[in-house]
Amino acid sequence: MELIDQKSTTTNAALNQVIEFVGDHDFSEEAAGTHTVSDDFFYNIIEMDTVEDASERIWESHKAYYDIHMILAGEERIGFNFLSHMDLGEYKADDDYQAMEGDKQFDLVLKPGQLLLLDENDAHKTGLAVDGAQSLRKIVFKVKM
Repeated sequence: MELIDQKSTTTNAALNQVIEFVGDHDFSEEAAGTHTVSDDFFYNIIEMDTVEDASERIWESHKAYYDIHMILAGEERIGFNFLSHMDLGEYKADDDYQAMEGDKQFDLVLKPGQLLLLDENDAHKTGLAVDGAQSLRKIVFKVKM
């Protein structure tokens, strides 16, 4: 039980760090790309078009950083499964990227202002269309686990 409580505390701290940062920051004029906040916290502003065909996107998960997604404009569908249900490929530590194959268990739909925290056990496929392809502007905050 102690491990669960410790992980919950770490997850809450990461989420609280992002919420505090979002409250004090205006992203409207920031360019797409990577923005460093500290040694253990950075974020990527992503501008892309969502796709209707999920085979055009890849599955991923991360071991070193929490992924906390926040939509600025548009809507995004994210395929989700647990890592234990996937066929794992190579883990690339330099990119904190776990390659994998498998099927989704369910979809999540993110809308502007919502936050989605994904940890190392959460396989996700991003950039999927909700009701037809559309332009998407989002932030993925990366907080060291």
